Amino acid sequence: MSIFKHENMIMDMTISSKTKLYKDDKLIFMGDGYKAITIMLNSSEDQEPVREKFHNQLTMREKPKFGGDDIEALRQQALKEFGTQTETKTKKRKKSKIDYKLI
Repeated sequence: MSIFKHENMIMDMTISSKTKLYKDDKLIFMGDGYKAITIMLNSSEDQEPVREKFHNQLTMREKPKFGGDDIEALRQQALKEFGTQTETKTKKRKKSKIDYKLI
């Protein structure tokens, strides 16, 4: 992508697989771009320019599809279904008898 400067931080995104984030000319993070954006947001005093620049990346993350009550209901259902399961035995395969003769 490019290089983005904000306050005393520089985000280098020229290599797509590794984003580098510098603060006061010191490397503080190298890795995932989304993580670098969130670190830059949390470290900035004025977050609005960063939010505007990376709006697409920040809104692209999928929100959880269920809340706290749903998790508990799913857990209870799984426990109930686990208790009603019956164990099934697997059949053992018979080994075929092979006679070897020495020549």
